[in-house]
Amino acid sequence: MRVALVGARGHGARHVENLLRLGHDGVATFVGVVDVADVDVPVPSYPDLPSLAAELHPEVVVVSSPPATRRDLVLEAFGLGCDVLVEKPAVLSVADFDEISAAAHDRGLVCQVGFQTQGTGSYRRLCSLIGSGALGDISGIGAAGRWVRTDSYYERAEWAGRQGEDGTLVNPFAHALQNALLLADVEERTDITVELELYRCRDTITADDTACVRVTSDGAPPVVVATTLCATTSLPPVVLVHGSLGQAVWWYDDDRLTVNDHRMAVAPPADLLENLIRHRQSGEPLVAPLAAARAFTSVVEQCGKADVPLLPARRVGDRVVLDGIDEVVVRAAEKVATFAELGCRFGR
Repeated sequence: MRVALVGARGHGARHVENLLRLGHDGVATFVGVVDVADVDVPVPSYPDLPSLAAELHPEVVVVSSPPATRRDLVLEAFGLGCDVLVEKPAVLSVADFDEISAAAHDRGLVCQVGFQTQGTGSYRRLCSLIGSGALGDISGIGAAGRWVRTDSYYERAEWAGRQGEDGTLVNPFAHALQNALLLADVEERTDITVELELYRCRDTITADDTACVRVTSDGAPPVVVATTLCATTSLPPVVLVHGSLGQAVWWYDDDRLTVNDHRMAVAPPADLLENLIRHRQSGEPLVAPLAAARAFTSVVEQCGKADVPLLPARRVGDRVVLDGIDEVVVRAAEKVATFAELGCRFGR
């Protein structure tokens, strides 16, 4: 299938590499890119999608542009008759989510969201374990994200650190949130309750750099996700599934899963673009369909509207450290408890 890419810089560079790989393997034809800047790619570059489509006729468009631009680009791609793989977050509001969902349905097109960890073998194995009852009754799902980020992280793009487009749950630890919602089986539900605690340790940003969210829904286990970019040391993000017969620990970035301290064998990962192409060619189910991002989008929208108070923190060279947060985010995931419930001095 003929594939075009919108946004070839930043994370988009990974899509360039993947498209070249798929071209070499004969899976896809990488026809061109759209970018507002000059980019060094071995395919034609265009200033906008209609110009590219008029000459190159793509069948699939990969959207890896800044978050606030994605809604319009997805709708534009649909208008050209193209299926879409869009980076997360696909959109920033539930209204926009419903709009692009309806547009895809009306045109008979599909939209996959760039939650690549849903394609990992560890995710599929964990879903199987939960579904089979191997973990018993699930009492809660916790996730912890703990990274160190320097000032340059917020200088990489105009939208970085901007509330409504960025934030730990919206961008760097979006996978932690989405994975927890999926494992709780609430990803498509409209009746979720969201409790947010958002904070920032830099006065140069408006989005959070430290956060905790609890998501609950009738008949589903509670979800708590705690995150920070102001840690003393970075650790791989982790999802904990608390069951009556044991605990699963999933390091999704490493595609590693343990159950009761026993490492589980997992299948190879599935590439999201390859999966979308096979979906079109043979009906293979989508790995990360847009429909499965509804609850995530609801949390994203609320993150864009919530208060984000400034916390006192230590400046250490080109980074900021929030003392004690390293342990707190892990405890929140372990206890499925909010910052406030853990007695944090900054908890509400």
